[in-house]
Amino acid sequence: MTTRKSTCVLASALTLALTGAAQAAPNIEAPMPDFTLQASLGVLDVADKDFDPEAFELELGFKGLIKADGFKMRYVFVADIADAVNSRDTGGAEGEDDIHVKEAKLIFPTAYGAFILAPRTSSGLYRDLYQNIDLFEYNETHNGKVAVTGSPLFGQAAEAQDVLAYKSPTWNNLYAVVSTVSIDEGNNEDLDVKTARLVYDDKTFRFGISRILAEGNLANKDKDYTRTAFTAGYNIGGLHLGTTYEINEDTFNGNDFDTYGVAARYAFGAGLSTSVAYFDKDADIDITDDSGVLLQLKKQVHPNVSIWAETGQFDTHADNIALGVNLKF
Repeated sequence: MTTRKSTCVLASALTLALTGAAQAAPNIEAPMPDFTLQASLGVLDVADKDFDPEAFELELGFKGLIKADGFKMRYVFVADIADAVNSRDTGGAEGEDDIHVKEAKLIFPTAYGAFILAPRTSSGLYRDLYQNIDLFEYNETHNGKVAVTGSPLFGQAAEAQDVLAYKSPTWNNLYAVVSTVSIDEGNNEDLDVKTARLVYDDKTFRFGISRILAEGNLANKDKDYTRTAFTAGYNIGGLHLGTTYEINEDTFNGNDFDTYGVAARYAFGAGLSTSVAYFDKDADIDITDDSGVLLQLKKQVHPNVSIWAETGQFDTHADNIALGVNLKF
């Protein structure tokens, strides 16, 4: 066979191989990710502290969707640098060590529900069970342990780590979610926290119930810490009404407590809205009881920009007044 014929044969074989490979390869769709920004900057006046400009939230991230034939995978990565911005206010140095990874999550949607793998994630349970009363910017309804915002009246965390979760398909506006959380890698317990919740949401009515169980050996306790929450919400026109009730039993510090909140928001139109709420905490140790009234006025000046003013007035912990601007892309 001549060199020319050999080259033609090799070229033909390579063409056939590439054609076959192209036919066998999955149809992959991997567009560029969307980059996200969520910022809330303002000024804060807390009783017995100096008036101070503050970064309440400053989150940078990206997200996207990859498809390959019947396979789908969503990815979300977000870093919160609010603590780094605020670091010098609290005695820190330049603040680089305060960059906080908030989201590092993969979601696998299927016809049988969605499977979630999340070394770091914002809490889906917090979103589902507390959004009916979580109408505020600074006085959010989580325990505030990993964020500038939050409230000591509630036990629920805003974030979780090392999460495996499953969300069922939605049926007649009803869905269920179960998850596990791994916190301590050396306590001979793979699944330190287990959660389950059931949520109904038809955009007018929203109801939910959740249960969390944290293994006692996380704190060298004989009993497991449990938290049960109930929520209900109603939307009609520009009015939203909501309530959430949280029950904390066998807490690791020995101070069991219940907290409930009721909240309302009314949208006047032209981007202007107001929110009001009452929260109440009843604990076994009476000195830790607390209650508070919250009030907010908010104006959406652009689809991506809003300005707001709010106050929280409490019986026990420090009152606060906050003014801010939100920017979101």
